[in-house]
Amino acid sequence: MTLSNPAWLLVAIPLAAALVVWRPAGRIQLVLRTISFALIVLALAGLAIRLDSRAGTLVVVTDRSRSMPADGDARAKEIIDLVSSKRPSDNDLGVVSFGRRTAVDLVPSKGGFGGFTGDVGQDASSLGEAVDEALSLMPAGSPARILVIGDGHWTGSDPAIAAVRAAERGIAIDYRMLARPAAGDIAIARIDAPQSVAKGEALLVSAAIVSPVPQEVAIELRRGATVVAAGRKSVPAGTSQITLRDRADVAGTLAYTLTVKGTGADPIPENNRARLLVGVRGTKPLLVVSQTGGLASLLARGGVDVDARTGQNADWSLESLSSHSAVVLEDLPASFLGKNGMETLAAWVKESGGGLLMTGGPSSFGAGGYFKSPIDPLLPVSMELRREHRKFALAIVVALDRSGSMAVGVGGGRTKMDLANQAAVQVLDMLSPIDEFGVVAVDSAPHQVADLLPVSDQGGVRGKILAIKSEGGGIYVYEALAYATRMLMGARAETRHVILFADAADAEEPGEYRELIEKARMANMTVSVVGLGTATDTDAELLRDVAKRGGGQVYFTSDPGELPRIFAQDTMIVARSTFVDTPSDVALTGGLMSIAGRSFTGAPAVGGYNLTYLKDGALLAGVTRDDQAAPLVASWQVGLGRAAVWTGEVDGKHTGAIASWPLYGDLLASLGRWAAGEESTLPPGMALTQELRGGVDRIELQLDPDAPPSLAELPELVVLRGEPGKAPRSEKRSLRWIDAGTLAADVPVEGSETVLSTLVFPNGSASSMTPVTLPYSPEFAPSSPEEGAATLARLAKITGGRERATPAEIWRDLPKKPRMIDLRSWLVLLAMLLLLLEILERRTGALSLVPGALRFRRGVAENVEAEAPEKKMAKAPRATAAVPVAAPPPVAAPESKPAPPASESSLGDALKKARQRAKDRTGG
Repeated sequence: MTLSNPAWLLVAIPLAAALVVWRPAGRIQLVLRTISFALIVLALAGLAIRLDSRAGTLVVVTDRSRSMPADGDARAKEIIDLVSSKRPSDNDLGVVSFGRRTAVDLVPSKGGFGGFTGDVGQDASSLGEAVDEALSLMPAGSPARILVIGDGHWTGSDPAIAAVRAAERGIAIDYRMLARPAAGDIAIARIDAPQSVAKGEALLVSAAIVSPVPQEVAIELRRGATVVAAGRKSVPAGTSQITLRDRADVAGTLAYTLTVKGTGADPIPENNRARLLVGVRGTKPLLVVSQTGGLASLLARGGVDVDARTGQNADWSLESLSSHSAVVLEDLPASFLGKNGMETLAAWVKESGGGLLMTGGPSSFGAGGYFKSPIDPLLPVSMELRREHRKFALAIVVALDRSGSMAVGVGGGRTKMDLANQAAVQVLDMLSPIDEFGVVAVDSAPHQVADLLPVSDQGGVRGKILAIKSEGGGIYVYEALAYATRMLMGARAETRHVILFADAADAEEPGEYRELIEKARMANMTVSVVGLGTATDTDAELLRDVAKRGGGQVYFTSDPGELPRIFAQDTMIVARSTFVDTPSDVALTGGLMSIAGRSFTGAPAVGGYNLTYLKDGALLAGVTRDDQAAPLVASWQVGLGRAAVWTGEVDGKHTGAIASWPLYGDLLASLGRWAAGEESTLPPGMALTQELRGGVDRIELQLDPDAPPSLAELPELVVLRGEPGKAPRSEKRSLRWIDAGTLAADVPVEGSETVLSTLVFPNGSASSMTPVTLPYSPEFAPSSPEEGAATLARLAKITGGRERATPAEIWRDLPKKPRMIDLRSWLVLLAMLLLLLEILERRTGALSLVPGALRFRRGVAENVEAEAPEKKMAKAPRATAAVPVAAPPPVAAPESKPAPPASESSLGDALKKARQRAKDRTGG
């Protein structure tokens, strides 16, 4: 036993004095109060007892990287659930998962494990970091143990270092092996080619193939979508080499893919396919993406090297963009790029020095969905709706799906409903006081959020929209359309429009929507549909038909983050003021000289253009000669890259008379060349190299030792990382001196990402390198399960752990450690109970009755025992042959009445005295 605050024992002195001065009336009260005071003093002094206990913490560390089996998460959860089911009630369980990063999926507690929730990144195995994370969750001095579930594969810091730290704390690491089978795995162990070659130069692609047995394998090498080489080759067991040949016919980046396939089943097919990027030196072409191809031919006639693609087959990856000097978007809707494509293009222009030229048309700029998109900040012109250029007032009702599917989270603490609400607010922000706006939320019934009112009178409608919550059920399409069209019937504006937002897989009860939409069209109403999902979802055809019959647009997106941009695009189309379809004369200004290097005069009229507004800091090189005086040609520098616009339609029915102008092609070619910029060259006396080895891209800047250039400030490295389906990530790295003539930087390359590095000099000039990528995720590198098992066994040996065939038994092996049990709360609780008993005694005297009751019960028991022999004799059985016996003479009974038993007299006296004491205390 121990006291944490023994000084409080001195309180016993005044308490004892109080007992003497204010002595309770009865002996029982005195005893109760004395014990209560003693308990309180001990509680204040912090009484605790020391006991040995196994109650502690177990943290399960789980590998969730790509090297694990496909069902690894499910199998790991089964093990954790089994361990949790056998957990003693006083123990805590925690869960840490790892891949590239670590995540705490369950903080050590007595609660259950609900499943893995952290995003760990699957292209690495940070086992050492995960063990450190588990150690940080364990309270010092408490029994603890770690259970690792995984294959033993690791990257990053050596897990043995973390194991030593665990051993220092007396925490054992046990393990349960869980790995993919590797028997029969054929793999590409290595693939090599020159980092860069000159245009027209031949190059060799070599690879090392690992085969478990002698067999014939199929081999195919592709450059992009083109098959360079294909055939079959017999390989022995072990490692064999192959070499394939190709020629670099175009400048840029060549993306190669090598595939091998054996004759048997392969347990790890992911390492049968390897990627490789090769840079080709030379002038890179412009990537022209359009729906018609008219601009590509004009640029080609102007002497520009062009790579023409349609919107459907364009590739927006970093390696594809790095093969071009600039991108030209010819009247191309934003939907052809997608959110990820626009994010990658924007990052490539700003961070790697790429170029962008956008031309106009009915499907470009604001009407094409670029307003509030990742491309919007790149452009030298803005695309908002302005009241002074509006010809028609609008009345728009937004019908929002608030069904149960809208409650799904999308990250950042937001739901699909939150982003749909923001999209509706986006429409409100674009409108002006001449317009009317209303909102209805719909599930199985319509719920009016904001009545149709002029925008100037909306007041707190923004807050009402943002407060819409998902209420369950599905969206009833007919109810939504019927309510929205009824709201529009009272609109003052001639242009009346409904934006119906619905889940493409949960749009129900269309009812008689065809007849309803036909009546709405007769009342000058149009309907557009925004479907959250894909064009192949179960209800997509219904939504498509609603939009077609409603005379509006239909949009599908699986990314709720795209909703504000799509709602804005539809609003611009309905406003009909973002594309001017009447001919207008043009004036090419002197600013065109700085772009094209020459002047252009006598330009005829354009047949139409996109109405935009020049941004601050942009260069105006052409303007329309009409009431709008809108930019026709504008440009500016954006980050390390360049962006320019031609707001007229290049090749279509709105091109106008300028299509026959002899200098038209030269003008557009000049814009394309300016956007492409100068070919990146290094300052004199420098050479730039890079080499990818062991997952690290070593970049070196070699300085001429005979004539070293002056470097008052060191250049900076801008690194752009792109992964399929994700927004690129940008980072900056400093170069360091490794010797007197060499600056270097090491850039790690992970998983399936493509890394594009650009060297930026203090004067603003930049030089981009060939992007690099790993052949495949390092998690699929050929290795034997014995290597992973040896790693886990080593961790167990360092810490005193062992392999767990039945992990649920681990609780029995938690070490016994002395634990202080704090008794203060129990002492206070007992003191309070005694205080209540004292009050009971003082008020009723009930406790004083207990001794008398006990004496009464003892007396009764003694009488019963005395009478027992007589009763036994009375009940004795008679003999069969009874002998007559003379009866004894009668004895005269005493005439006096017998006295009551002494016990009854004592009980009565006790009751009488108790009643008297109660009267004395209460004054009764």
